[in-house]
Amino acid sequence: MKDNPSLKTWLRIILGLFLIVYAINQFLHFLPTSYGKMPEEAMDFIYAVVVYLPFLYFFEIILGLLFVFNKWTPFLLIVLFPLSVAFLIFSISNQDLLDAIPAVVVALLNFTLILFEKEKYKPLFSK
Repeated sequence: MKDNPSLKTWLRIILGLFLIVYAINQFLHFLPTSYGKMPEEAMDFIYAVVVYLPFLYFFEIILGLLFVFNKWTPFLLIVLFPLSVAFLIFSISNQDLLDAIPAVVVALLNFTLILFEKEKYKPLFSK
């Protein structure tokens, strides 16, 4: 992807702010949220991991702040990638595509920023 520093900066800040707002909303509930009508298996999964969700949201706040302040961005994009893919798969599997829009936004921002940083990942894949 052609290097456009201002676009890369704005996408990074938007991703960071999106993560921060989403995570803080899970604690303060200032925006309406819905997981949609979930299949029974998805509800079982949510009930099994509900004790770990506050830690995940705290981790998202830290990630968001690091993105906003541009600290360790290439590393954080790789760390966030499996989480954003899992978020996307889980949201789509709930069969309500409108509720999957936040997951799609995070995945697209993450993937786009990885493309911007691809030169920094080349040593990972060289012999």
